Amino acid sequence: MKFKKKIITLLALISVVAGFGIAHSSVSSVQAKTNITTFPKKMRGTWYAYFNKKKILKKTFTKNKEITYDTKGKHIRYLHKQPKVFPESSKKNKDWIYISNIKKVTGHTWYCINDYSPVLSGEYYGVAKLKGNWVLGSALEHNNTFESDDIHWYRSRKLAKKFKKRHYKGFDFAISYNDLE
Repeated sequence: MKFKKKIITLLALISVVAGFGIAHSSVSSVQAKTNITTFPKKMRGTWYAYFNKKKILKKTFTKNKEITYDTKGKHIRYLHKQPKVFPESSKKNKDWIYISNIKKVTGHTWYCINDYSPVLSGEYYGVAKLKGNWVLGSALEHNNTFESDDIHWYRSRKLAKKFKKRHYKGFDFAISYNDLE
């Protein structure tokens, strides 16, 4: 009888471990508060990216603003809480954004930033310390795929130029949700 209980316990343990392996994946959604009105501290500050082999891009995150600099000047978007019902687009809310989702992908946290329209997916940003430097990555979600882009943002122009072709294992990816099932 004891031997039978040990076998049953062992089989139960094996099925739990096997079930964990199947259920565990590289992408998981984290339940985000819909009232997040501040950017994470790691994301705040000025970031630079080398784009198209010759152009430096600049982006700044403050506590509740995203400032993007381009040839036309700077464009400011203001972080607000996510609405339960989307208001009609107006002059007042045209520069409003919100954090709509938080995902864990390959061990890194990614924040989805949407504009104030009922769009299903926005742009994701993730921050990680990789090979000794803080890196801001961006990713998009479309057609059941979560995919990082080739642009990495750094804390200085010098680093952006130096690492313009750098890729990071686990931070550069394209993951199909269908492949995970």
